Amino acid sequence: MNNPPPPPPLAALDEGRRLLAQPLLPLVRLLNLLYLTGPFGTIEELLTQLSEPVETAGLRYPDPRAVLNPLLPQLRELERLKNNDLSAREICDEEGSPLSPLEALELWVSQAVLTRELEALNSLLCAPCRCTLCCTGPSPEMRQEFFEIPLTAPETRLFPLPVIEPLAPPPMQTQQGPAIYHWRSGWSLILPKASTCPQLATDGRCRIYRERPQVCRRPQIFAYVIEKINDGERGRETTLSRFRRRNNLLAVWDCPYVRALQEEIARFAELSGLEPVFRSNKG
Repeated sequence: MNNPPPPPPLAALDEGRRLLAQPLLPLVRLLNLLYLTGPFGTIEELLTQLSEPVETAGLRYPDPRAVLNPLLPQLRELERLKNNDLSAREICDEEGSPLSPLEALELWVSQAVLTRELEALNSLLCAPCRCTLCCTGPSPEMRQEFFEIPLTAPETRLFPLPVIEPLAPPPMQTQQGPAIYHWRSGWSLILPKASTCPQLATDGRCRIYRERPQVCRRPQIFAYVIEKINDGERGRETTLSRFRRRNNLLAVWDCPYVRALQEEIARFAELSGLEPVFRSNKG
């Protein structure tokens, strides 16, 4: 059940590979610099000036405005710095020391842009693999007793399953079949051994693909430019949302397209200024 299929022919992954070869963060970082040092009141004002091809970090973007326009909701965050309207969040370095507002904002924007970019990229790479590894619980020989799929509260309505409200987070004893668990920290779909997602059809396709949860849109390369610091790590009361700088790109080795495209994923991370991390989640 949990053995991934062999990777498809590379030609089937060409559209996703094209995006891997042209990461967005080098262009976004150039935009950051131009906006924050230039006479632009809004991001839109700067974008109107980007009518010619741009070269940066060894990459050429023939139509930078067309690439950046869909990212406006994420890029507008940069306007907060010029308007002295920083939100209630704090981003720390690896040792826990707060970063400057400029570096914190650039990391925040990079995380948002990369998350959006990887959603499109992963979708292009995942579909040709016809893999259901993310949609099934552990096989009997695996060490895990269950797999956990984090959900938002509205997303729980997509799954016709019993809801269980234990007092403690996992690990725990699960019921025999799949169920929705409501932790103190959020919601999860729990898939015990030899179980499958209730929305996985017999032909291996997702019945709710267009409405699928966010986590299902982002297998199996993840943005870890920053990482949220859990409440238990704070050690003090604060109204700030706190994050830690990571500058990592996590690729899950269980996935067939990650195994097929390891070198290209590592190059994508390098061009994006991130450290690639490959690891297995299952086994």
